[in-house]
Amino acid sequence: MWPRLIAVLTQRCPVCLQGSMFSGPFTMNEHCPVCGHRFMREPGYFQGAMYVSYALATAVFLALVLIIQYLLGARVGFWGALAIAVVLQMLLVPRLYRYSRVIWAHVNVRTQP
Repeated sequence: MWPRLIAVLTQRCPVCLQGSMFSGPFTMNEHCPVCGHRFMREPGYFQGAMYVSYALATAVFLALVLIIQYLLGARVGFWGALAIAVVLQMLLVPRLYRYSRVIWAHVNVRTQP
């Protein structure tokens, strides 16, 4: 379990847990550079990652609002905390995109053809 969790956090291949899944900020490798696993197995494979992305984004946004409200609520109020959380959430979108795809690939690794 720990090696898989570390592979998710470091965005590694769901099969060998070594090769990088991304070659750029938004560019995925077509195949794992270590084991050759094909990441995009069929058209629309990562469509399910949208659900993971939605869940991640909702949880992160809620956490941001609560933390900012707790730390800065007295100075900026609720609406100010919400505005700061929106800005921070927008900055986190690239990370959430990548992690949603990595999590989706790791959840579905057992469904390899």
